[in-house]
Amino acid sequence: MSAIEVSYHWSEQEYLEAADQHGRFGGGDSKDKIVAVVVGVLIVLSLYMMMQRGFQPADSMAFVLAVYWFGFRKRMHKNLLRRRFNSSDQKDKEISLSITDEQINAQTEGQSEGAFDWSSVTKVVRTGSGFLMYRGANYLWLPNKAFASDEESTRFAALSERKAAKFVDKSGA
Repeated sequence: MSAIEVSYHWSEQEYLEAADQHGRFGGGDSKDKIVAVVVGVLIVLSLYMMMQRGFQPADSMAFVLAVYWFGFRKRMHKNLLRRRFNSSDQKDKEISLSITDEQINAQTEGQSEGAFDWSSVTKVVRTGSGFLMYRGANYLWLPNKAFASDEESTRFAALSERKAAKFVDKSGA
């Protein structure tokens, strides 16, 4: 069977899309969602207590946390991601992968090629926009548009389901 070829331009928009998909679908095993729930509960409880007993100077911390959480957190995170992208050595380069039953060969334009076996792939998450291929905490983003055809994308999904330690399909979510 022939190799599945994937190729795309690693732009800032692609990087932000990958980070968004990782946050929404791939990071489910991380502590981020637990922290979000705990902070949300703390804010709601603090606001409830303020309404019960009136505003106290100690309540200003809950107010500041709520303003940060609902007003600035996403914007600050996006700025952090942009700075990280701008300092990356993959910025605005062509990313190419050649995927077979045995291994994945990855190449970034102007850099040396790397290869790894499927045994090191801990999880593959299929989203509506592409695939997140995890090797531990790190991941590779394979957008749907990087595949030559829908058939190649479907073939990669089937291969991932067979070869990766864990395969999760969130394409309908």
